[in-house]
Amino acid sequence: MQLASAVRLVTMPPIEGQPPVPLGPPQGGAGTMPLSTLIDFIIQRTYHELMVLSELLPRKTDMERKIEIVQFASRTRQLFVRLLALVKWANNAGKVDKCGAISAFLDKQAMLFVETADMLARMAQETRMSARLPSFSLPCAIDVLTTGTYPRLPACIKERIVPPDPITAQEKRDILLRLNQIIQYRLVTSDLPPQMKNLKIDNGRVKFLVDREFEVTLTLMGDGSTIPWRLLDIDILVEDHETGDGKALVHTLQINYIHQLIQSRLLDNDKPLHDLYNCLHSFCQSLQLEVLHSQAQRLKSQRLGDNIMVEAYEPGKALVLSYWRYLSRPDNKSDTASVYKLTIQVDQKEPGRPLQVTHIPEITGKESYKVAQAIKTEQLSVEKLLVQTIQVRSEAKLKELEKDLKKFAGGQCELRHIPPVLYVPVLQPSMSTEKLLISIDIQKGVFLTHIPQYGNKCKLAEEIEETINNAGNEYYLHSYLHKWMTLLRIWLSLKRCERSSRHLPVTITNKIPLIRTKGHPVTELGPHRLYLKLDKHNNFFVIVDITEAKGKQVEKRYYLLETEPCTFEPIEDEVTDDIPMAYLKPKNVVKFDTFSITHGPFSKVYDIDIDEHEGVHAKERKRKLLLGDLDGPAPKRPKVPWYCIPELTHIIAMCEERIPFISLGDELLKRGFSHQGVQVDGDGTCIAMTILDFPSGGDVDAEVSDILKNDLLACTFRIQGKAPRSWLAELVFSNYPLQSANPKENGPVHRVYCSYDLSQGPEAAQKVVQDFQDDWSTLGHLYKAVVEFAAVYKDPGNSLQTMIEVKSFSYKKLILGYGQNKTNTVTVQWDNGQNTFHLSLGTSGQTTSSNCHTLVITQLQADLNKHKSIAQLCQVLVETWSPLTAMSRLPTNAILGLSAQHMKPSPSFTLLPQSTTHIRISFRNTYCIDIHCRGNKMVAIRDGAYSLFDTSKVVEGLTPIQGLKAFLNLFVDENVIASHSRRRSTTEDDNPPSPIGMDTMETFMAQPQNMGSPAKKDVIGHSSSPAAAFPLASPPSLQGITPSPLMSNPSPANLLGVNSPGNPQLHVPSPGSFVPVPSPSSLGMHLPSPATSFISPQSMVDGGSPYPGNLVAPSPGARNWPGSPSVQGPSPASRYGTAMSPSHTALHSPPTYGRETMISHHSRMLPHRSWAASIPTLLSHEALNKLMTSAPMPGVNPGMGFLACCALERFLGCVYLRRHLQRVVGSEEALHHVQSTEPGVILFRSECLQFRVTLNPTTLQMLHMKVTPTIEYKDQWSMDELQVIERLFEIKVACPPYKGNALTAFGRLLGAPVRLLKDCIQLIRLELIPDRTLKWSIQWCLTSSPGSPPITPPGTPALIIGNKKMFFMLQLTRMTSNLPGGSESPTVVAPLLYDMQKNETSVVENRSVAGQLTPPLIAISTMLKRYAEYGPTSGECSLFPAIRELLANMVVP
Repeated sequence: MQLASAVRLVTMPPIEGQPPVPLGPPQGGAGTMPLSTLIDFIIQRTYHELMVLSELLPRKTDMERKIEIVQFASRTRQLFVRLLALVKWANNAGKVDKCGAISAFLDKQAMLFVETADMLARMAQETRMSARLPSFSLPCAIDVLTTGTYPRLPACIKERIVPPDPITAQEKRDILLRLNQIIQYRLVTSDLPPQMKNLKIDNGRVKFLVDREFEVTLTLMGDGSTIPWRLLDIDILVEDHETGDGKALVHTLQINYIHQLIQSRLLDNDKPLHDLYNCLHSFCQSLQLEVLHSQAQRLKSQRLGDNIMVEAYEPGKALVLSYWRYLSRPDNKSDTASVYKLTIQVDQKEPGRPLQVTHIPEITGKESYKVAQAIKTEQLSVEKLLVQTIQVRSEAKLKELEKDLKKFAGGQCELRHIPPVLYVPVLQPSMSTEKLLISIDIQKGVFLTHIPQYGNKCKLAEEIEETINNAGNEYYLHSYLHKWMTLLRIWLSLKRCERSSRHLPVTITNKIPLIRTKGHPVTELGPHRLYLKLDKHNNFFVIVDITEAKGKQVEKRYYLLETEPCTFEPIEDEVTDDIPMAYLKPKNVVKFDTFSITHGPFSKVYDIDIDEHEGVHAKERKRKLLLGDLDGPAPKRPKVPWYCIPELTHIIAMCEERIPFISLGDELLKRGFSHQGVQVDGDGTCIAMTILDFPSGGDVDAEVSDILKNDLLACTFRIQGKAPRSWLAELVFSNYPLQSANPKENGPVHRVYCSYDLSQGPEAAQKVVQDFQDDWSTLGHLYKAVVEFAAVYKDPGNSLQTMIEVKSFSYKKLILGYGQNKTNTVTVQWDNGQNTFHLSLGTSGQTTSSNCHTLVITQLQADLNKHKSIAQLCQVLVETWSPLTAMSRLPTNAILGLSAQHMKPSPSFTLLPQSTTHIRISFRNTYCIDIHCRGNKMVAIRDGAYSLFDTSKVVEGLTPIQGLKAFLNLFVDENVIASHSRRRSTTEDDNPPSPIGMDTMETFMAQPQNMGSPAKKDVIGHSSSPAAAFPLASPPSLQGITPSPLMSNPSPANLLGVNSPGNPQLHVPSPGSFVPVPSPSSLGMHLPSPATSFISPQSMVDGGSPYPGNLVAPSPGARNWPGSPSVQGPSPASRYGTAMSPSHTALHSPPTYGRETMISHHSRMLPHRSWAASIPTLLSHEALNKLMTSAPMPGVNPGMGFLACCALERFLGCVYLRRHLQRVVGSEEALHHVQSTEPGVILFRSECLQFRVTLNPTTLQMLHMKVTPTIEYKDQWSMDELQVIERLFEIKVACPPYKGNALTAFGRLLGAPVRLLKDCIQLIRLELIPDRTLKWSIQWCLTSSPGSPPITPPGTPALIIGNKKMFFMLQLTRMTSNLPGGSESPTVVAPLLYDMQKNETSVVENRSVAGQLTPPLIAISTMLKRYAEYGPTSGECSLFPAIRELLANMVVP
């Protein structure tokens, strides 16, 4: 926008460093300019003024800064107001603009006419008269055309246009060297100021340096003597890093002004260098004073406040500061009140000298020199000057105070550190942290007292500080110092006592709620005392009483105070329980003799106060005098801190040790124990109390207690440990009853240690004595059982020592080793709390398995507490070790897909102990096997699904095991059991044992109801044969008694609560429940045991009735149960005689029988009967171990890759799959049952095939399938295809781990349509016989795994056919031989769906799971879609071609 000519420019001063604003020729007319340019000029000017203010304001005072800011705001406001008015006026000046434009146009036209006339006249008169046509320059043309150059250029043009050649480097060096010589000559002949002697000449320049002031650079412009100096550069060295954020103190404009001023004075001056120094020196000193003044102002406003004051400031002359203003206040009562001032000024006599410092009061000598050096440092600092001044004055004040404190200090005072600190020792000897530290407050100048160890906790230090600062005269100071220093010495001694006992088990306090009793010794103690409450003995206190002694020392006295809780006022005894005891009543006060306590009978006396300046011979002589020259030279005294008081710690330790023994001794006497009192044990190692006699009585037999007392050599109580401490009772026994394998226990004496908690409280001693009595009772109970066991163990007539090893007997526990290499251990202990024996099982040495008896530890412990015989326990452990070891090898891990409950993993085997010798084994919660351990390394096995009362009935929830009897007979060792067999009737295999008769119900109900594990045996009379009570018959219907399928007590002995191992009025098929433990008689031990007749060799039977003779009654006569077969042949009871009671003498020795009593065993084939397995089968331990140990499948190539499992698992798995196959056939519509006349054979058929599944008759451990086509489809099937189905059944279905869901999937596959089934067979052939020409190998997944895509739950059948579709899973594995070591081939599990109507195969995707399709599955899906689009369109099934195309060409990204 153009303004009218009437608009005048806003007048502004020129800005430094910018060219002046061009005013013509005007752009829009005469006297006009653009508004944007005007606004730019105004903004630039405002910005320039702001920058100048930002650099200059930090150096000015607060008032000056405010004035400058107000002036700047006023100027800027007026300028912008005028601009605003101009803009408003210009918006309404349209007519003026038009007139101005017309006037300017006319003026321009007139000027053009005038200039035209003038130019024409000048050409006619001047130019035209001299105009000539020059002649042609032929030489120049020839040069240019021939040489290409123009050498004839006129000199005037050449000099003005062509630059001259630059000088060379050598010429430069010569010129500068010559210039250095000229400058040196001028300096020699000139008069230099003495302060400018520090100079340097280089590169034609001379540089003068004045420390801490300035640095200038000069040169000369010629070699004439009258040529003046030329000033090149000025550098001001006065710095202040805190002012202006580290920027230079002098602005560039100021430097330029000084530069012009000094340069003007260097002209026509006789002494130009003197004038230069005076000018710069005065400027630098003024600048230094200004810097110090600004620092003082900042120090006052930010940190020191009123403690410092700027008394006067004359710019360029002097600065006066006052400090320690507190001492000059009217309220200061000290006689040292004065005004402390510091003056920094310019020397008026010699202006050339640096700034001078003067002090009020005056400081002279070396101290004055130290203060003066503070201002001559590289960095100018008024704070450093003040600190140095205060440092000097503080040292002077502390030295004066030291003279007064020498009379009351405990040693030599020391003045150290910066700022100075006076160290005043109070005690002698004293630590540095215990000394009284006196310093000067830097800001106020007053004395400060401090004890580093205690800080503000010491109020006496504050009293001393107030006394020193307010002392009016010397007498007042000395009198109060004596008082406070004495109290401080006592207070520090009390604190030393606190520190010495801080880490000891005491509670430190200055006061306790003690009731004052007239005439009591505690009232006579001094006022300065300390109470140390023993934490473990609440009613005892150690009192430390401290008083003043001569020679600036203190005296300590120690007392032991015994108190009792009480109330403030005496009350009646009836209400004492309801009122809290908040006060203490003093009872006894005992003063300690420090010397006798610390110098006991076992302490050595050493003189620790030997003078350091005493000679070596004097020390040796005194040591010999004290020691009697008996123990050689004295050891060096241990170095301990001075605050530690050894006698106090010794007193506390002595009280801690002796008070518990006193309480213990009183309690022992109350309980009837005799002891020797508190004595020093050994050579002063500890304090002990020896028991002399034990009281009679208790729950231990008197005879056993007397034997233990006679064998006890010593019983001593000691205190052991530091934190926490405990009682240690040591019992020393002789006559060790049992030799163990531990060599430490085979000495002449045996030590038993019992530890008890050393707690506090009035009942602590009672608890310790009671626990000791309980431990004595524990030793007695175990000792009694061990003595009985030792009598049997040491008997040479038995072989117990060869089977059991005594590893350790410590009177508290007995550790026995048994099994192979004695690696299994059992620990027998007596639990006094439950008044029973407690067993712990473990292993020792090199073994790969855990203790097998962990399964029956509860039953073992119950039996031991019933018969109290360790020998009988050993017999059970030895005879059951091998069977339980074999059973422990059975797999109990949970596996997915074993049964229809596919969502939860289930175990294959579950071990259910019924007693110590009776174990039930459950297989997949379907089948159950009862195993009874018998003597002579035999076990009896039966089918646990049959009821013990009626073998024609099955326990609810269980299924009989078909073929179990035949399977077990494969493992029967005829040579081992031949001697234990009796004649078996021809009808025993066909008829089950007779159950209980109906007429015995009243007898059952008459028995005492004692439920649980095998009950205690209490045989009354001498007849235990059930034949005398009732004949055998079928079981009655028992009301209210329903045995559990697995864990309930199937034995009537447990169910009906009998009192003997075999109910004398009851006969049951299973003898195991009547035999809780074997009898040691089989090992030759002469122990009375009611189980002797059960586990004797003559009672071992096979087949038929496996029960002892004294439990089998003769065949009944006319009272047979309807339908119950009779028992043919003589009764076993008639062969072996009648049973005898446990008290009969015949049981004390092993029975002997002649050869005529043994019936030869004839081997024959057993008929297939459903109840045949209910009859126990006898197996040897070796056969059982073989039955339950993992081994390769017989008759199968080991390279087939089957999981290793035992024969029992293979048999039960086959039986389970055979039973499950019937369910699968019944549930599938495409499969149909076919009646079979062969036992154990399953026949079924599909649309085109017929299947026959049988169990291997030789091993009974494998299922075989025979596939034949029907008559209609005989020509459509090849033998190879049928063999593929049979092979798949054997290696993937009827194999470990025998998954039922895998069989379900296989059954669904067999029911597929013919065309689809043939393609599936082709895929299965690729799995059985891999094609090496393909990239991928294939495996058919019958069940889904946890790692497969989340289509179906893990463990479920992975094959579903329905709605003209088939869902299945395939596992593809990359076939390659170039894999690095330790890596596996890539594998992918593909869930596929084949649509029979569309004849297409696709990948199944679970849309509810995000990100299910992985890159391999995406590649498979893409290839299958491409094949479905471009593949063959014939009527044949496309499943196999699509999968084969996938195996041949799939590439996983």
